[in-house]
Amino acid sequence: MEEKQRGKQFGSCILAAGFSSRMGSFKPLLPLNDETVIERVLRVSKAAGICNIVVATGHSRDKLSPILSAAGAREAYNPRFKEGMFTSIQAGVAALPPELEGFFILPVDCPLITEEIMRALVHRFDPNRFTVPCYRGKKGHPLLVPRKYREGILKHDGQGGLKAITDRDFSLMQRVEVDYEGVVMDMDTPQAYAEIKAYLAGGCRSDNLSRLAEGRRFFLVRHGQIRQHKEKIFLGQTDVPLSEEGRMQAEAAGKRLANLFPKTDRIYTSDLLRAAQTAEILGKQTGIFHIVPEKGLREMNLGPWDGKFISEIKREFPEEYEKRGNHLLIYKMGHGSENFFDLQYRVMKTLSRILKTDDSRDLILTAHSGVLRGIANNLVGKDISDPWEKMKNGEVRVIGG
Repeated sequence: MEEKQRGKQFGSCILAAGFSSRMGSFKPLLPLNDETVIERVLRVSKAAGICNIVVATGHSRDKLSPILSAAGAREAYNPRFKEGMFTSIQAGVAALPPELEGFFILPVDCPLITEEIMRALVHRFDPNRFTVPCYRGKKGHPLLVPRKYREGILKHDGQGGLKAITDRDFSLMQRVEVDYEGVVMDMDTPQAYAEIKAYLAGGCRSDNLSRLAEGRRFFLVRHGQIRQHKEKIFLGQTDVPLSEEGRMQAEAAGKRLANLFPKTDRIYTSDLLRAAQTAEILGKQTGIFHIVPEKGLREMNLGPWDGKFISEIKREFPEEYEKRGNHLLIYKMGHGSENFFDLQYRVMKTLSRILKTDDSRDLILTAHSGVLRGIANNLVGKDISDPWEKMKNGEVRVIGG
């Protein structure tokens, strides 16, 4: 460990209790190069100098026991593993010595964590704050938890999971930016597992957007106006159609696009109705009828607030709404929701995939304000958090070429 943390001891709570239902195979035993996932995570924790390693087990624990014994790790069986991940966190934390300065919480399905990342987090350790690595603003793993929060985790009733504890005060989360995408990559699905293997095989190098975009023109089109509600709503992935005004805006956008003579035979679009309808109208105006819907180009997922009236949210969640206003880029409400950095990561992964599979000189992308902000800023070497001139409904903006 670094000099400033010398003599302090840290533990690691590795979560390996779940069913792996979305993967279809038991994740801890899947191969990565010449070792299994659990072997890799254990090896990295030991190489980082972690003195106490506990693995929370549940489903198929008998398959893990020999590996844990060989690695010198202790098992913390969680009989309540069916109730969710937080019960495994509690089981693992309870098994760690209470006198440790702090401990990592590391899901086994985040196997690309390196000893260098863990050492960097220990070097930045703050006894009063959680510490987490971020890649381009997006929070990753592992989370380094100071000793002072141990009892709070063990006594928590589980509602809202660990997020309910870490997000009580955003100032208590120390975000450490790292130039390593592996901290945000997990393997919940076979597709994600394949991406992790490809990332390893490629030397852990992320896509170079400037290289992929070189010499191309990007036609960004914001969808037309939606059918109006009786008052303003939080509109993320709630699916609503275009209004008549929105259809006219899309027709005008299509005429402008046709006059720009894009060299492509397809239009990529968010698969949400307001964007897909806009893309169909663009196709009729330009003669480009190959419409490619992309789930990865959807607007931000606003979780349980998505589609609700803003007045209702202010009334029912006044404290949370104020938090969002104070921390707009990083706030998200509930599991499965996104913030701006989550959105950026998803959208740019989608764009990189499109650029690698489509050799057209030009790309037409029909999407939403937040999505287009991420794309436009990244294409000019900036970030979604940087200032951006918001596009109007039905606006066409050209970048590059």
